[in-house]
Amino acid sequence: MTGWSYGGYMTTWLIGHYHDWKTAIAGAAVTDWLEQYNLSDGNVQMRYQFGGTPRAVDLEKLYREHSPISYARDIRTPTLIMATTGDARVPITQSYRLFHTLKDNECSVKFVAYPAAGHFPGDPVRQKDIFRRWVAWLDEQMK
Repeated sequence: MTGWSYGGYMTTWLIGHYHDWKTAIAGAAVTDWLEQYNLSDGNVQMRYQFGGTPRAVDLEKLYREHSPISYARDIRTPTLIMATTGDARVPITQSYRLFHTLKDNECSVKFVAYPAAGHFPGDPVRQKDIFRRWVAWLDEQMK
């Protein structure tokens, strides 16, 4: 199970709910909708997705229920996490939190943070490195 951005969100959601995956890669993944609301540049959009701010009556619970981090204690899938340090769309704190949760669970996990701005590195050197790591992780885990 792999993905970047929304695909990273879906990856973390699925590995927290279903435990048949051999491996996972989550790139720039939203893991906590409350944190996303508070730290992301797209927080206003979430008001429409969730029907209001997390501070509205009963909506904080909804934000938590839809956050993969709420189910991360159940993750046992070996996971590669990648993110950029200057991502305003999905702040890197989302990836750090997932990484520490998986480490605490004694789950096989690796985290790579790219010193770059944006939601995905714009330069070909870092892009190539992401794809190289992506394929290498799958190759290593699928053997």
